[in-house]
Parts: sequence; structure tokens; C-alpha cells
Amino acid sequence: MKKYFLSAILFVVLVVLTYIFVLKGCDINLLISSIKNTNPFFIFLTVIAVFGYVFFGSLFLKRILDYFGYKVSFYHTFGYIFTEIYFSAITPSNMGGQPVQMIEMKKDKINYQTSSVLVLFNTMMNRIVLILIATLFFIFFNKEIFNINSFYNWVVILGYITTILVILLFAVLIYSKKIANLLLKICKFLINHLKFIKNKEKLINKLEESLKEYHLCSKITKENPKLVIESFLILLFQRISLLLASYTIYRSFGLNEYGLLLIMAFQVCVTLGSDLMPTPGGVMINEGLLLAVNNLLYGDSLALSGMLLLRSFNFYFLVIISALLYFVFHYIKRKPAIIKGDDK
Repeated sequence: MKKYFLSAILFVVLVVLTYIFVLKGCDINLLISSIKNTNPFFIFLTVIAVFGYVFFGSLFLKRILDYFGYKVSFYHTFGYIFTEIYFSAITPSNMGGQPVQMIEMKKDKINYQTSSVLVLFNTMMNRIVLILIATLFFIFFNKEIFNINSFYNWVVILGYITTILVILLFAVLIYSKKIANLLLKICKFLINHLKFIKNKEKLINKLEESLKEYHLCSKITKENPKLVIESFLILLFQRISLLLASYTIYRSFGLNEYGLLLIMAFQVCVTLGSDLMPTPGGVMINEGLLLAVNNLLYGDSLALSGMLLLRSFNFYFLVIISALLYFVFHYIKRKPAIIKGDDK
């Protein structure tokens, strides 16, 4: 856990530096006043939207674990979701959440093969959902969303292309055994011939195990189209829930010039751009992209207030709640998951 402690410190440092830079020279009293005057009803809807994101993520885990024959409560799946959110937020490229999530599942007697396939399937489906939503928004709002600045445009486009490439890589590894085995051979060759790599055998074994997980994921998706469709819909609702928060925050300032879909489209672009950057939780780049977008949506006077409030709810609030509930979930004794049939 030492590396996660260091990641948490790095995360806090980046957040502090970001907001020192962002708040430099702004009128703090005006900023506080504008946030105080927001509509409580839309703030309430924002909280609902954020918890909707957690609920649908929990529902997805419950559905997949049910498929694998594990009887788990929502207490368990909420615990897994909060674990993933917290550790993903504090680690570079959001990569730390899933390994810790798998460790928590192992404590509940869910084997690593099941949890690793679940994580792989979740990652792949989440990216597919994001790209499909982004593609639709690009088609219908192309002129509006690419009318911010050149840096924003390039970051969003690169994020979009990178996400598509990741999906294609997943697809190749999952559905093409020949190419997957060829890539494994290339990796083995490089590992065996690069002197600076230690524990070569352990790394090769890990790659071979990972390939088996991809093949198992292939079997699941081919044999269970209904499960794939259900998962897609659940994750679609999860993504939409978080996107709705960008609209409710916008409306909380008494603004209504721009519509729901356009505001969601801008938020998808911010997500694509921030996913491209390796900073924990997309800190710095996310705030920068949001400010650029908000200058158009909110106007110069409210752009910073809108960014602070939205980021507070759809990220920092989630991270703080997740951190608290993770430690409750981690340290309080709980019943392990039950394999169906064992409870008879």
C-alpha cells in the first residue's frame, strides 16, 4: 500500500498546484457569492446524478458476478465500486483502482480469474459506450464542440483516436487467437532480450495468464449476447448519469441558453481529453478543458464558478465519499460472496 500512499500525496499536490494557478488573480468573494446563489433544486439533482453513476456501476458488477455464479449483496458491489473510484482517482492514468478492487473481491472468495475477466469486460464495454456516445455527438454537434480553441480540439481528437485504438487492441486480443499469440511471442522475445527487465519468467507467466483471460472474455461475449446487451445498457445509463451532472450544474446558475445534449457533448469531449493525460484523475487537464468550455457556456464571469462546482461534485465529492466508504468496507468484517448452490 506504500505506492498508493505516495500516489495519494502526488494527487493532493497536483490538486493544490492546479487550484493555486486557477484561482490566482480571481475575485474570491465574487466566486463564493456566485456559488452561494445557485439553485438548490438543481444541486440536489446533481447529487442524484452522481449517485446514479455509482448505482449503475454497482448494478453492472452484480449482474456479471451473478453470471459467474456468485451471490453478492449490493453492499459488496457498492464497496467494490467505491474502491475502484478512490484508487483510480489517486493513481496515474486511473490504473490503480481495478487491481485493488480485485483484491477486495478476493477477500470475498471471488477468484482472480473471475475478477480479472470482469475488469477486462468492464473496461472494454465502458470504452465502447464512451466512443459511441462521442461519435453521435461529433455527428450532430461537430461545429459547436470544435469551436473552442486549437489545443482543446487536438486533445479531444487525440483522446478519441486513442480510445478507438485501445478498443481495437482489446478486440484483437479477445477475438483473434492468431494475432494475440503472435503479439505474445513478440513480447516474450523482447522480454528475454532486454537486460534491464528482471523476473523475466514471472512477467512471461503473467502475460500468458492475461491472454487466457482475454480468451475467456471472448467465450463469454460470444455465448451470451444478452449479457453483452444488458451490460452495454447498464454502462450507458451509468455514463449518462454522470453527464447529466454537467447540465444540472449549468442550470443551477440560472442559465438555459444551451441545451442538455450540447452540454453533455462538451462534457464527453472533456472526458476524452482528460483520459489521454496520465495525471491522477485527469487533474490539471480536466480543469483546463472545463474552463475553456465554460467560457463559452457560462460566460467569462461564471466560467470558473461552474468549473469548480461541477468538478467538486462529479469528481472530488465522489473521491472523498469513496475514500471514506472504502476504509469502512475494507476494515469492517463482512460476509464473503456465496457461490450459488452453497447456500442451500
